[in-house]
Amino acid sequence: MPTINPRPDRGGKYQLRYQDIDGAYYRIDTGTTDVKVARVWLTEAEKRLSLAKIGETGKVGKITIHDVMGISRRDQAAVKMSVYRNDYIDRCRHELEMSDSTLELIGNAFDSFLGIVPDRKIGDIKSEHIRKWKREVQVSKTTVAIYQRTLRAAFARAAKWEMIAKNPFEGIEVPKTDVVRPHMTYEHVRLLLETIDEPWYLMYIRFLLYTGKRRNEILHLKSPDDIDTENWVLRIWESKTRRHTEIPIGKALRETIDWDNLNTGYVFDSFKIPGRPWGEYTVSHKFKVVCQKAGLPDTYSLHSIRHTYATHLRSKGVPRDIVQALLGHTSPDTTAVYDHTVALHFRNFGDMVDFEEG
Repeated sequence: MPTINPRPDRGGKYQLRYQDIDGAYYRIDTGTTDVKVARVWLTEAEKRLSLAKIGETGKVGKITIHDVMGISRRDQAAVKMSVYRNDYIDRCRHELEMSDSTLELIGNAFDSFLGIVPDRKIGDIKSEHIRKWKREVQVSKTTVAIYQRTLRAAFARAAKWEMIAKNPFEGIEVPKTDVVRPHMTYEHVRLLLETIDEPWYLMYIRFLLYTGKRRNEILHLKSPDDIDTENWVLRIWESKTRRHTEIPIGKALRETIDWDNLNTGYVFDSFKIPGRPWGEYTVSHKFKVVCQKAGLPDTYSLHSIRHTYATHLRSKGVPRDIVQALLGHTSPDTTAVYDHTVALHFRNFGDMVDFEEG
């Protein structure tokens, strides 16, 4: 049965918990410390679960504030940009657990847009409004690119939350910038590993270092579904290409991970929200904190590890198309010959990656 409980770690705000008829488990921040308001959420969950059990609806799904207030999709699309800005930042703070610096960036991106385009319903934002903003905003090309990606993500979530039918930022080209994403030196990688004092995070960084995969691709690894320790293969859902692929578990990764004691389910299961992986913003913020503690350049980001993996292989003389295959890039030279398990053909090259040898 659905329950509500106050969360001391979130200022006493109530959390709604329930299990759907398909087994999915939901933990939702109601955003209120008022037990009477929280009970409205509870009543909505109980009603939906009852309807699902008698076959009136397919399943409960994720309940939102709009469901509780009885707001239709059409009404949601009528929410103004300024209102969505504040609601989105609040949800990012409590549901997605983003850092204060990231929340500040989101606010700046919205404010930049609203400084050019008059406040209007989010369902009325069109590509011409976005192009007008890009033409007239008085910031650098790099800042425009950062803001545009931030707003695209915000509207992607609005579409996911069924507030709008389509993301207006989708398909709008992001400005090209001259910013070079640096790779890490051997010394800096070793210093990074020595500074990390949380075992789960050290394991996460090693997975990134020895596979070259993106942060979310590793965060969503499940055991034993995606891990074959008999053949030493990882099954990865590639977020960019939207497909599953298989990559070899290299020698260094095999030797630095305790494969017998991985979490069942998500390998990187969140301590705060069991049953869900750690959030991408949490692991990225933690990386910045560790780099600062280790005295490493603040230009490094988690994505720098992916560049480090690629640069390391290239320095060993590995051909570019093979590096692309191991990274999961689509390449005409490789996809014409190999199938989705292309990376497995290059296992010996993956074994060349080792930042902790001797």
